Amino acid sequence: MASFAFAAISGPAFADPKDDAYVAIERWADAFNAGDVDKILSAYTTDALVLGTASPNLLSKPDDLRAYFKATTSAKFQVKLGEHSAILLSDDAVAMVGFYEFSRAGADGQPMVVPARFSFVLLKKGDGWQIAHHHSSLKPRPPQ
Repeated sequence: MASFAFAAISGPAFADPKDDAYVAIERWADAFNAGDVDKILSAYTTDALVLGTASPNLLSKPDDLRAYFKATTSAKFQVKLGEHSAILLSDDAVAMVGFYEFSRAGADGQPMVVPARFSFVLLKKGDGWQIAHHHSSLKPRPPQ
């Protein structure tokens, strides 16, 4: 019995793929907050589709993503992840939706906060997860 308990404790940890995929979103947020465009781009597949919060266009080429995130990080925006939920599409694909807030100092020095919502589709690539789809839009105000 003791050897079974030891084997169970020392064996490999099998994390939930949804949790593993969320770690990739956390890394994306860390790179975004650091203003590291190269790290942001490494979070995406080379053929990722992105509808950015501040972009009127579909972004589907690495150069388009680079220009979008360079402008966003140059504006000194920060992102704070919020409530989220995910479903497992397959062993190597996760869909995730949730909320985040973008913020930065306004012209008057006061914080400007932009509530938004997101959807991501993440694909397992090797040992990690990458974003294949990212949609972000402003969070609507609740009905009055």
